[in-house]
Amino acid sequence: MSKLLRLLFYLVVGMCFFYYLFYSEYDRVPNWGEDLNLMLFALVTSIVAGFGITGINTLLNRKLPWRKNVFVRFMAGLGSDFLFLGFVLILFGWLANITGIIEYEMFPEDLFIRQIEIKLMVLSFITFFVITLVEFNGYSYNEYSVGQIRKLRAERKQLELQFEALKSQLSPHYLFNSMNTISSLVYRDADVAESFIRNLADTFNYVLHTKDVKSVPLKEEIEALKDYRYLLMIRYNDAIGLNIEVDEARLEDPIPPLTLQLLVENAVKHNIISSDQPLKINIRNTETHLVVLNNKTGAPSKTASHRVGLDNIRKRYAFFSKEEISIRNEDYFEVKLPLLS
Repeated sequence: MSKLLRLLFYLVVGMCFFYYLFYSEYDRVPNWGEDLNLMLFALVTSIVAGFGITGINTLLNRKLPWRKNVFVRFMAGLGSDFLFLGFVLILFGWLANITGIIEYEMFPEDLFIRQIEIKLMVLSFITFFVITLVEFNGYSYNEYSVGQIRKLRAERKQLELQFEALKSQLSPHYLFNSMNTISSLVYRDADVAESFIRNLADTFNYVLHTKDVKSVPLKEEIEALKDYRYLLMIRYNDAIGLNIEVDEARLEDPIPPLTLQLLVENAVKHNIISSDQPLKINIRNTETHLVVLNNKTGAPSKTASHRVGLDNIRKRYAFFSKEEISIRNEDYFEVKLPLLS
């Protein structure tokens, strides 16, 4: 709200308070000539109190934000607004008395609170309660709107990362190698060729089935990885080994789909694979992590960086856990994935 609109709002509230209290006290409406001093006093008090209370609430929003503790923020706002108005009324009333602008005894000798003062306190409390409630509703709506926008952006980003993982699994290079393997198997062993085609179809079916899925049970990911392992065994024979040792108790834990397949594919892509230098990949779990470890047989002459697939996995894991994946590239290449619950 702009300052001009705030000023108009405070003027309207001040006039409403003044007219009601004046009529209830004197049983007549104020006269612009005779009661001008009182009217000006009410308007100036309303403006000063209004801008002061706005400043207090702005400070409270910084020092004690709504999201930290809604109840404490609500009560702090209501109490501080009420106390500040009381301070302004006492101060301005005292100044008006000593300057002769109005004649009103702020502290009568009997110390009894007068009826007009009770009405002012009740009106002020109700007004501040409504204003604080409106501010809370505004905060709630903004938080909900911002939260929805963040959620939609996160889901969109996650789907984009899923799509990148999907593209890597359906790359022309991967399909070309698979077709070459099938072509060579058809004439050598029709049964093995049929099994290869079936496992390849199951692998693609899993890739397509999970393209819009945020996470899958670890059990499903491992089953899909076994299909992929069969394809690797046919292509490389005994030059590659993939050992999976995961506790049964962890098989229902969620994992972003294609995570393990991307890591195994990375190991295959970034190592020379031969009978003399077999690639050994081991997947196991600890109490807190899923560990994917492979030996290093030497890098091919032309290969892309590890970072593309690993960055994809890291970003997708960020949607589920604040703990980052751990990568160690020494004598062995090791990736530790936080177990999700």
